[in-house]
Amino acid sequence: MSSFSILGMSQEDFRNWIILILAIIGAIITIQTYIKSLEQSKLENTFKTLDFLRRHITENEKLKFIQLFHANNELSGVKYNEFRFEYGQTDTIETMFSEGGCGNGEIHNMIELFSLICPTLETLEINIIWYEYGQIMSKIYHWTKYLEDEVDEPFNQANKKSFYSDFNAFMDKHYEKMLAKPIKYYTYLE
Repeated sequence: MSSFSILGMSQEDFRNWIILILAIIGAIITIQTYIKSLEQSKLENTFKTLDFLRRHITENEKLKFIQLFHANNELSGVKYNEFRFEYGQTDTIETMFSEGGCGNGEIHNMIELFSLICPTLETLEINIIWYEYGQIMSKIYHWTKYLEDEVDEPFNQANKKSFYSDFNAFMDKHYEKMLAKPIKYYTYLE
């Protein structure tokens, strides 16, 4: 029997309590390190995704977006679903992705890129991606939402998956809360 006693505990009981306290402190540090590691990984994946988008969305695609953004300006008297270009040509959202349509090519490619990354956006720092591409995503969403509501629904094609279905599903879920977030402007209404 040991003569050592702290608060009526034997030396072995005291040692067990110290080991328990150290184990709890170690567990807390391990959990905090794991959480910080997840946050760092999320941030790294966000910047990898941004790099991917920057490499695949060209300046020509951004310029095409700006041209279509201005051509679809309702403040200049253009209908919601119409594009009126400076050189007199007109087009509509319904035909923009058809062969020779104003969005076939550049805008179509951007939508496909956004659709590709949409399933992973919730695991990333979406505010960073929204800042960089929010204006483009927002306007493209208006166009594809119009197609979904006005073209797909009436012709019972709502169950058919289009090239913008994943993008629209993501935007349907997040659009309202993302509107209050800051974005980089590529163009302004003139």
